[in-house]
Formats: sequence, C-alpha cells, structure tokens
Amino acid sequence: MAPILPININSTNLNALSTIKPAYKHLINLPPAGVFSDPIYRPLSITFIEYQDGDKLGFVLAWFSMLPFIYIVALCTLILFRRDIQTIMYLNGFFLSGIINYYLKITFKQQRPERTRDRMDYYEIHGMPSGHAQSFFYFMTYLSIFVILKSQIPGASYVCSIRHRCFILVQFIAAILVAYSRVYLYYHTIAQVVVGGLIGVIFACIWYYFTNYQFIKYVPFITDLSLAKYLLIRDYSPIPHIIHFQYESEYAEAKRCRERYVNYSRDQILTNIP
Repeated sequence: MAPILPININSTNLNALSTIKPAYKHLINLPPAGVFSDPIYRPLSITFIEYQDGDKLGFVLAWFSMLPFIYIVALCTLILFRRDIQTIMYLNGFFLSGIINYYLKITFKQQRPERTRDRMDYYEIHGMPSGHAQSFFYFMTYLSIFVILKSQIPGASYVCSIRHRCFILVQFIAAILVAYSRVYLYYHTIAQVVVGGLIGVIFACIWYYFTNYQFIKYVPFITDLSLAKYLLIRDYSPIPHIIHFQYESEYAEAKRCRERYVNYSRDQILTNIP
C-alpha cells in the first residue's frame, strides 16, 4: 500500500473551501500530514461469519453457524404472540448461558485457532468454550427434555411419540453441525466446541429443573400481577396437549364468529326488504 502523502493546500484551495456550507465542512477537514484519523469500525462479531471463497461446504456451514441467532428471532416472535412463562424462561436461560460463557472465556483465556488469530480484530480473542456450541446445545437439550416429558403424558398416541423422537433427532443433528461448523471455519478448536456443548447440555438440564420444579411454584403469583395481566402473560404448563387444545378452542371460536356474522348479515338483508 502506497504511503499517505501530505496534501498541499494553496490560497486558491482555501478560498474554494471557505465557500462550502458549514454543514458540510466536516467532510473536507483534512487530517495532519501522515496521520490517518478516520474512526475505526468494527463488525458485530457474534454475527460476523467468514468462509473461504469458493468453498460451498463452508458457505452451508456458515449458515449453520447462524442457527443460534435464528432461534433467538424465532423465540422472540413466539413470545410476542404466545407470551407464556415457559417460553420466556427458555429465552432467559439463553441469556444466562451467554453470561456464563463470557466469564468462562475470560477465566480460561484460551486463544482461538492460529488461523483465526490473523483476523483477530474481528473476533473475541478467547475461544474456550465455544459460545455457539454452548448456546445451541442448550437450546437442543432444553427443548428435547420438554418434548420427551410432554410425550409421556397419558393418552399420547404412538404416532405422536415417533414424531417427537424424529424432532429430537433433527435437533441433535443440527447441534452437531453447528459445533462442526465452528471447527471447520477455524473459529474454535475441537476441545472448545466439545466443552461448550457439554456446558450447554449441563446448564439446560439445570435450568429446566429450576424452571419446571422450582420457579413454577411462583408462576400463579406472577400471572396474577396487574402488570402480567396487562402484558397478557400466561401459563400453559398445566394444560396437557396444548397445541391440540389451542387448535380445538380457536377453531370452535372462529366457527362461532363466522356463524354470528352470517346470521347478522341475513338479518340485515331481511330488515332492508320492503
């Protein structure tokens, strides 16, 4: 790269600069000779994922690395429309897992793979444990425990049980691919993703137990608060087969609304007949 040379500014140039409006003068203020004074910009490292140009597998795995953030968006959308305690606590567990991961990284102080250190301006220096592996294995484990226990409810069909098992298998494969993508793209070592995955699994088990066996005792008190009622916060945990229940109740209500609309329209037509 050629060195930055000082720019000679004569009286003609100064006269031209003096005619520029004050609102635009900051665009032409020149730095001192030999000094590059532009501000330093940094990407948001948690969503900044690189792969080698032309590597199709790397491109696919880069998208798998984005799965934890796709899950976060999906959870926020689910909370916005459902507003149930279980989903809110599920998301809170992710944030708590992220805090734990941050302090573990600054405690272990283990660097990322050597190939990533050349681009260290874009990423955190420490990589033990892997945040992506920890967060996605947390998501996978918590959701798997929830699905397994829900499928054990009396009256659950065999087909429903098979569907739940296939869902858990897909989650597990996705978690493995997320962890592998971090190694393949040289963001973490194998040890870093393994430790991250183990911490995610252990924390998910602890958080599920806390949410469903300890925190659940205080949920009726929380849902009875005025603020919770205003925000429409609810608790679905006592309702078995919640999806089937919601479908039947909402289908019946929609049918009643259609019938009322049809009857109202018929009455309006009859009253307008001379």
